[in-house]
Amino acid sequence: MLVAAGYRHAMNYILPKHNINYDPDASSFPLKATALNSSNVSFVSHAQDKPFGSYLQQTLDFSQFKALFDAVNATTGSLQSRGEAHVTIITPPEFDRVLKPAGVTIQEIEEIAQQANIQHSRLTPVCLGRFNGSLPNPAVDADKGRFLLYSLVVEDKFDDLLAIRQDIFDLYRKKGGEGALFQPESFWPHVTIGFDRRDLFIEDGIYKGSNYCYARIHLVK
Repeated sequence: MLVAAGYRHAMNYILPKHNINYDPDASSFPLKATALNSSNVSFVSHAQDKPFGSYLQQTLDFSQFKALFDAVNATTGSLQSRGEAHVTIITPPEFDRVLKPAGVTIQEIEEIAQQANIQHSRLTPVCLGRFNGSLPNPAVDADKGRFLLYSLVVEDKFDDLLAIRQDIFDLYRKKGGEGALFQPESFWPHVTIGFDRRDLFIEDGIYKGSNYCYARIHLVK
């Protein structure tokens, strides 16, 4: 502020075949049908020489997510947005702690992504995800108490983004990287919609796959 062949459309709702545990009291939320099409959006580089300043993303058009953010925020009134929208492909911790120490540069990662036409990667909406609770193991006092976070869970429908992660893994291994430290399939694509305190990550114990689903999404013009 995403599913493969197993998904079908009915009455403009996204209906997965596999079971998702939605909140029974949650309404469906609107998403612009073109929101996940980034083919006309420019690639944005994140290559800063500081801790957690380098990562890889598929950049999306933030304005396409306004209706979804407004609808979600109307239920809480307390959400902040990032002011931009993206799907992270390589996280800052993955780069700083695993890839960079093996000699993989962010420039090499971005070259792989752009050769693969990352901005043309095909994504499909799955659901609106929500975390509304306390972190299991807060690292600092500031992280105690409840958090509220919403994201659009998406699926990498044709493994476009997974293929990029696999190519990065191949480069990492060629440079002598330890395979056990980087698994391309450990990847939960999503778009952060809004949060009350801060965004939350896997390092906080938060997984953003279909397990995270809270409400259905319906597509609008």
